[in-house]
Amino acid sequence: VDRQELMARIRTQLRRKRYNDCLRESVQNTIELAVRDPLTGLHNRRYMEHHFASVFEKSQRQAQSLSAIICDIDHFKSINDGYGHDVGDKVIQEVAKRIRKSIRDADTACRFGGEEFVVLMPDTDVHLATTTAERIRRRVSDHPIFLEHGAMKFSVTISVGVASLEQDNADDSPKTLFKRADTALYQAKNAGRNLVVTEAA
Repeated sequence: VDRQELMARIRTQLRRKRYNDCLRESVQNTIELAVRDPLTGLHNRRYMEHHFASVFEKSQRQAQSLSAIICDIDHFKSINDGYGHDVGDKVIQEVAKRIRKSIRDADTACRFGGEEFVVLMPDTDVHLATTTAERIRRRVSDHPIFLEHGAMKFSVTISVGVASLEQDNADDSPKTLFKRADTALYQAKNAGRNLVVTEAA
Protein backbone atom coordinates (compact mmCIF):
# COMPACT_ATOMS: atom_id res chain seq x y z
CA VAL A 1 0.00 0.00 0.00
CA ASP A 2 1.32 3.39 -0.99
CA ARG A 3 1.94 5.45 2.17
CA GLN A 4 0.82 8.76 0.61
CA GLU A 5 -2.37 7.25 -0.75
CA LEU A 6 -3.12 5.65 2.63
CA MET A 7 -2.64 8.97 4.43
CA ALA A 8 -4.86 10.76 1.91
CA ARG A 9 -7.61 8.20 2.41
CA ILE A 10 -7.36 8.47 6.19
CA ARG A 11 -7.60 12.27 6.00
CA THR A 12 -10.64 11.99 3.75
CA GLN A 13 -12.37 9.59 6.15
CA LEU A 14 -11.56 11.80 9.13
CA ARG A 15 -13.00 14.85 7.34
CA ARG A 16 -16.12 12.85 6.48
CA LYS A 17 -16.44 11.67 10.08
CA ARG A 18 -16.12 15.24 11.42
CA TYR A 19 -18.70 16.47 8.91
CA ASN A 20 -21.16 13.72 9.86
CA ASP A 21 -20.65 14.46 13.56
CA CYS A 22 -21.34 18.16 12.99
CA LEU A 23 -24.41 17.33 10.92
CA ARG A 24 -25.73 14.97 13.61
CA GLU A 25 -25.15 17.60 16.31
CA SER A 26 -26.90 20.23 14.20
CA VAL A 27 -29.94 17.99 13.74
CA GLN A 28 -30.01 17.25 17.48
CA ASN A 29 -29.80 20.97 18.31
CA THR A 30 -32.63 21.69 15.88
CA ILE A 31 -34.79 19.03 17.54
CA GLU A 32 -34.00 20.48 20.98
CA LEU A 33 -34.94 23.98 19.80
CA ALA A 34 -38.24 22.62 18.51
CA VAL A 35 -39.28 21.19 21.90
CA ARG A 36 -37.40 23.30 24.48
CA ASP A 37 -37.95 26.81 25.73
CA PRO A 38 -34.58 28.54 25.23
CA LEU A 39 -34.94 30.79 28.29
CA THR A 40 -35.72 28.15 30.93
CA GLY A 41 -34.67 24.84 29.40
CA LEU A 42 -38.14 23.45 30.14
CA HIS A 43 -40.27 21.92 27.41
CA ASN A 44 -42.19 24.44 25.34
CA ARG A 45 -45.89 24.76 24.62
CA ARG A 46 -45.71 22.91 21.30
CA TYR A 47 -44.15 19.87 22.98
CA MET A 48 -46.61 19.95 25.88
CA GLU A 49 -49.66 20.01 23.64
CA HIS A 50 -48.54 16.88 21.76
CA HIS A 51 -47.28 15.15 24.91
CA PHE A 52 -50.47 15.97 26.82
CA ALA A 53 -52.62 14.19 24.23
CA SER A 54 -50.38 11.11 24.31
CA VAL A 55 -50.23 10.86 28.11
CA PHE A 56 -53.97 11.49 28.42
CA GLU A 57 -54.78 8.68 25.99
CA LYS A 58 -52.46 6.29 27.83
CA SER A 59 -53.96 7.21 31.20
CA GLN A 60 -57.48 6.56 29.95
CA ARG A 61 -56.50 3.29 28.28
CA GLN A 62 -54.81 1.99 31.44
CA ALA A 63 -57.38 3.53 33.82
CA GLN A 64 -54.67 5.51 35.59
CA SER A 65 -54.92 8.91 37.22
CA LEU A 66 -53.48 12.01 35.57
CA SER A 67 -53.17 15.53 36.96
CA ALA A 68 -52.31 18.92 35.52
CA ILE A 69 -50.91 21.90 37.40
CA ILE A 70 -50.85 25.44 36.02
CA CYS A 71 -48.67 28.07 37.73
CA ASP A 72 -48.61 31.79 37.03
CA ILE A 73 -46.22 34.34 38.55
CA ASP A 74 -48.17 36.95 40.50
CA HIS A 75 -47.85 40.64 39.51
CA PHE A 76 -45.19 39.78 36.95
CA LYS A 77 -45.98 42.83 34.82
CA SER A 78 -44.82 45.10 37.63
CA ILE A 79 -41.40 43.39 37.61
CA ASN A 80 -41.02 43.86 33.86
CA ASP A 81 -42.29 47.46 33.98
CA GLY A 82 -40.25 48.42 37.03
CA TYR A 83 -36.95 46.65 36.37
CA GLY A 84 -36.93 45.70 32.69
CA HIS A 85 -37.32 42.50 30.72
CA ASP A 86 -33.80 41.28 31.51
CA VAL A 87 -34.67 41.10 35.20
CA GLY A 88 -38.05 39.61 34.35
CA ASP A 89 -36.32 36.88 32.35
CA LYS A 90 -34.08 36.03 35.29
CA VAL A 91 -37.09 35.78 37.59
CA ILE A 92 -38.75 33.41 35.10
CA GLN A 93 -35.57 31.31 34.97
CA GLU A 94 -35.42 31.05 38.75
CA VAL A 95 -39.08 30.11 39.11
CA ALA A 96 -38.62 27.46 36.39
CA LYS A 97 -35.64 26.05 38.30
CA ARG A 98 -37.69 25.80 41.50
CA ILE A 99 -40.55 24.08 39.68
CA ARG A 100 -38.12 21.56 38.20
CA LYS A 101 -36.70 20.79 41.66
CA SER A 102 -40.19 20.23 43.09
CA ILE A 103 -41.40 17.50 40.71
CA ARG A 104 -40.52 13.90 39.87
CA ASP A 105 -38.59 12.65 36.86
CA ALA A 106 -41.83 11.12 35.56
CA ASP A 107 -43.53 14.55 35.50
CA THR A 108 -43.25 16.98 32.60
CA ALA A 109 -42.84 20.73 33.16
CA CYS A 110 -43.10 23.32 30.44
CA ARG A 111 -43.12 27.05 30.04
CA PHE A 112 -46.52 27.50 28.50
CA GLY A 113 -46.08 31.15 27.65
CA GLY A 114 -44.86 34.34 29.29
CA GLU A 115 -44.86 33.79 33.05
CA GLU A 116 -47.13 30.72 32.94
CA PHE A 117 -45.97 27.13 33.52
CA VAL A 118 -47.69 23.76 33.20
CA VAL A 119 -46.77 20.53 34.99
CA LEU A 120 -48.24 17.26 33.76
CA MET A 121 -48.21 14.44 36.33
CA PRO A 122 -49.02 10.92 35.08
CA ASP A 123 -50.31 8.27 37.50
CA THR A 124 -51.01 11.03 40.06
CA ASP A 125 -54.30 11.63 41.79
CA VAL A 126 -55.64 15.02 42.77
CA HIS A 127 -54.42 14.79 46.37
CA LEU A 128 -50.79 14.11 45.46
CA ALA A 129 -50.94 16.76 42.72
CA THR A 130 -52.26 19.32 45.22
CA THR A 131 -49.44 18.44 47.63
CA THR A 132 -46.91 18.92 44.83
CA ALA A 133 -48.51 22.22 43.82
CA GLU A 134 -48.28 23.46 47.40
CA ARG A 135 -44.62 22.42 47.54
CA ILE A 136 -43.94 24.44 44.37
CA ARG A 137 -45.81 27.45 45.74
CA ARG A 138 -43.86 27.40 49.02
CA ARG A 139 -40.51 26.90 47.28
CA VAL A 140 -41.18 30.08 45.30
CA SER A 141 -42.76 32.24 48.00
CA ASP A 142 -40.64 31.27 51.02
CA HIS A 143 -37.27 32.13 49.50
CA PRO A 144 -36.57 35.52 47.87
CA ILE A 145 -34.91 35.62 44.47
CA PHE A 146 -31.52 37.35 44.53
CA LEU A 147 -30.14 38.90 41.34
CA GLU A 148 -27.11 40.96 40.35
CA HIS A 149 -24.83 39.21 42.85
CA GLY A 150 -27.29 39.81 45.67
CA ALA A 151 -27.79 43.51 44.96
CA MET A 152 -31.43 42.96 43.96
CA LYS A 153 -33.93 40.93 45.99
CA PHE A 154 -37.43 39.97 44.88
CA SER A 155 -40.17 38.37 46.90
CA VAL A 156 -42.09 36.48 44.24
CA THR A 157 -45.28 34.44 44.60
CA ILE A 158 -47.25 32.25 42.25
CA SER A 159 -50.89 31.26 41.93
CA VAL A 160 -51.58 27.62 41.10
CA GLY A 161 -54.51 25.67 39.69
CA VAL A 162 -54.83 21.87 39.88
CA ALA A 163 -57.16 19.43 38.10
CA SER A 164 -57.24 15.67 37.57
CA LEU A 165 -58.62 13.27 34.98
CA GLU A 166 -62.11 11.91 35.64
CA GLN A 167 -62.01 8.20 34.83
CA ASP A 168 -65.81 7.95 35.08
CA ASN A 169 -66.37 10.76 32.56
CA ALA A 170 -66.15 9.47 28.99
CA ASP A 171 -66.30 13.03 27.67
CA ASP A 172 -63.19 14.16 29.54
CA SER A 173 -60.32 15.24 27.26
CA PRO A 174 -56.97 17.04 27.44
CA LYS A 175 -58.85 20.25 26.64
CA THR A 176 -61.38 19.86 29.46
CA LEU A 177 -58.70 18.81 31.97
CA PHE A 178 -56.58 21.83 31.07
CA LYS A 179 -59.63 24.08 31.22
CA ARG A 180 -60.44 22.92 34.77
CA ALA A 181 -56.87 23.56 35.91
CA ASP A 182 -56.98 26.99 34.25
CA THR A 183 -60.28 27.79 35.97
CA ALA A 184 -58.73 26.81 39.30
CA LEU A 185 -55.79 29.11 38.57
CA TYR A 186 -58.11 32.06 38.00
CA GLN A 187 -59.93 31.24 41.24
CA ALA A 188 -56.56 31.39 43.02
CA LYS A 189 -55.88 34.78 41.42
CA ASN A 190 -59.30 36.13 42.36
CA ALA A 191 -58.98 34.84 45.93
CA GLY A 192 -55.88 36.95 46.56
CA ARG A 193 -52.99 35.14 44.81
CA ASN A 194 -50.17 33.08 46.32
CA LEU A 195 -52.66 30.22 46.62
CA VAL A 196 -53.22 26.69 45.36
CA VAL A 197 -56.77 25.94 44.24
CA THR A 198 -57.95 22.47 43.24
CA GLU A 199 -60.81 22.53 40.78
CA ALA A 200 -63.79 20.50 41.88
CA ALA A 201 -64.27 18.33 38.77
